[in-house]
Amino acid sequence: MTGEAEKNEARERQAARLDSIASEAESLAAHARTTAAHFRNHEIARAGAHALALEGHLVNIRRALDEVAVEHAGRSKAIP
Repeated sequence: MTGEAEKNEARERQAARLDSIASEAESLAAHARTTAAHFRNHEIARAGAHALALEGHLVNIRRALDEVAVEHAGRSKAIP
């Protein structure tokens, strides 16, 4: 594989990871809104369940961001 083709693949991997992060963030936001509505309606158990789902989306986002950072660190060059 040529250097340019390899760079293009790396860029596409990063873009796909970032698309995934955006999707997870949208799901997180939806669960946060649902959680808030349940709290307002005094539905504490349901709010707790959605809060746990919200945390799951945060975990997925953190993992994907870690992958983005590791990939970037492997290609980044320190310039003094």
